[in-house]
Amino acid sequence: MKKITLLLLTFCSFVVVGQVKLTSSVEEYFDGTNWLNSAKYVYEYDTNNNLTSENYYYWNSITALWEYNGKEKIVYNSANKITSESYEGYDSSTGNVTYGYKTNYVYNGNNELIESTSLELSNGVYVNENKSTYTYIDNKITELIDLSWNGSAWVLIAESDDQDSSSKITISYGVNGLVSEFIYYEWNGSSWSADDKDVYTYNANNKIANLVSYDWNGSAYDISYKEEYNYDANDNLILEEDFDYSDGSYESEYEMSYTFDETQIMSSFTHPFIDRHGFEALTGQDTKFINKLIGSVEDSNYRNTYYYGEETASAKDFGSIDFAVFPNPTKNILKIDAANFTLKNIEIFNVLGKKVFASTKSEINIAHLVNGVYLVKIESEKGGVATKRIIKN
Repeated sequence: MKKITLLLLTFCSFVVVGQVKLTSSVEEYFDGTNWLNSAKYVYEYDTNNNLTSENYYYWNSITALWEYNGKEKIVYNSANKITSESYEGYDSSTGNVTYGYKTNYVYNGNNELIESTSLELSNGVYVNENKSTYTYIDNKITELIDLSWNGSAWVLIAESDDQDSSSKITISYGVNGLVSEFIYYEWNGSSWSADDKDVYTYNANNKIANLVSYDWNGSAYDISYKEEYNYDANDNLILEEDFDYSDGSYESEYEMSYTFDETQIMSSFTHPFIDRHGFEALTGQDTKFINKLIGSVEDSNYRNTYYYGEETASAKDFGSIDFAVFPNPTKNILKIDAANFTLKNIEIFNVLGKKVFASTKSEINIAHLVNGVYLVKIESEKGGVATKRIIKN
């Protein structure tokens, strides 16, 4: 899979007063005999039922306590549109913020997202990194261009030994009104050159069935990756599976399954799994949970249980993981320094806030990803969560 990255995970508003809220989820891992606590996510909402924060905790098996790890904070305008979101990680001993990322958003008169700017915390101050601009035709996003900050202005950057090239995405739609293709380009210094593409197919109910990713080899597109989606009779997403095609045939790499309470409807609850800036609606994934979500299982070794109607927990202690990624920038191999913790999972996200890669290994090959800036999210076996930005060149 491929793409450009900019966004942390974001959430749009969902305004229904008086609903029962999804307040937390607990992640466990299977040690071969028992399911053990790993991570906890606590959600907070405003009076309009917009998600305002997602608090991360990891389980300290020695103290048998949930320890605070980090927080994502979301701010809205009067139209319940996200104006900024930030993620900050904390030092395990002092509770001080050690790293952070922030994204600011700008909308047009139709409340369409037209600009997002990513910043990184440096010496206590957020500084510019990248900016994406969005183009619409008939209220549908048709193009996204990624710019880099050169210290004084936003510019297009061609690939060099120490810099990633700027990127562009064009979006095509099918007769069902949903995305048929994402086509990716990179800036060569004077024009846009083809890089990669994603092709979407849908079932009879306009639910995404397959996403196939292709790499441009200079004259044609070669298959590199596939995602498959399966649904139950109520149109709930019950299984998503990722397949790698690097060896000439599909090989399963990742699987996530979901379970539901079919007697209740998800829309009757306030929850954090609503569409993020409308991007999921582009491929019909904004309605993937029809009934009440009660659990999910990842690759048989990790599971999440979702809790509704609890009081919001507060942080007792602080916990964090500190890790390094190298080389950065990189053309292919990316290594995670996990000397101070046991690695559980690596996830890489693209500009649409979509996961484009997942692994449990400390050394991964990302040669198939398009050149650009990505967000790498690391989880430890103890539930610690941390993120870093990388450059693929």
